[in-house]
Amino acid sequence: MRPEISLDGDALRANADAFAALGAPVAAVVKHDGYGWGARRLVRELDDVVESYVVTDADELADLRPATAKPVRLLADAPPGRLARVLDLGGIPNVSSRAALAEAAGEAARRGGLTVRIGILDAAGWSTIRPEDARAFAAALAPAGLAVELWTHLTSYERAREILEGFVAAERTFTAAGVRVVSTDAASTGAARRGLAFDRLRVGVGLFGARLGASVDSRCALRVSAPIVRRFGPGEARWAGYGDTLIGVDRSVVVLRCGYGDGFPKTLADGADILSVGMQFTARVEHDGTDPRVLVGASDDVDELAARAGMTSQELVVGLAWR
Repeated sequence: MRPEISLDGDALRANADAFAALGAPVAAVVKHDGYGWGARRLVRELDDVVESYVVTDADELADLRPATAKPVRLLADAPPGRLARVLDLGGIPNVSSRAALAEAAGEAARRGGLTVRIGILDAAGWSTIRPEDARAFAAALAPAGLAVELWTHLTSYERAREILEGFVAAERTFTAAGVRVVSTDAASTGAARRGLAFDRLRVGVGLFGARLGASVDSRCALRVSAPIVRRFGPGEARWAGYGDTLIGVDRSVVVLRCGYGDGFPKTLADGADILSVGMQFTARVEHDGTDPRVLVGASDDVDELAARAGMTSQELVVGLAWR
């Protein structure tokens, strides 16, 4: 007996459409094997409604390619010597170093042209160039015969304007140097705005229903339903789970076969509705008119659930992925 943890495909597609309504097609971010839910599984649901996909690296590209013929964009540079493999798989490679640029130029000469992605961002943890290095990088790039997709990521709300200004200035610098900039994308889930749509929106956790502040009408695509293993009527049990959570004498309580061992956050125990969350069992108050087995459903809000659990929406989505 196990909980049923699943995704609602209709909600996934509706969420992609909701982001696309901001004014640009959606590139579905399916890194880390689709946030743990299975990248190919997400493709089966989304292939008819998204423009392209985004993965982290060459290995994720190889895993995803059999599932879709659509463009797949990479966030990280290909390891030395593996760019040809990325291109053979139809990936749009990322370039953030002179060595990667030289390899891309060589492949462009052999293939009669090539499109690469170049990120503009001064934050560690991303395969990008700094805005202040755009002029020198553009000078090296111009003779290479490469078309360029420029991108950035708003990694800080406080610095968002600064990041965007650096990105726009870099685009001007590249264009002035004679680089052919064929598209731009700057917004992911939390930064998605009509004015920031550019040529595409990169949406990852938003596909599952998170908004992270974006003005979209998204729906929770996560579903968690757990079997009832025992019911306690009013006054039949005094304490819930571990610790000192007192059960009111007028409350009926159900024990569900689901816990933090299944990815359901222990920190969602609030002492009011969900009384306790153990490794395998959750105790919750039974209410008239609602199904006590449904721990996460269509009426929930991904961001609110994550906030209650004291984690990010990304952590919640990944944590609930079936293990």
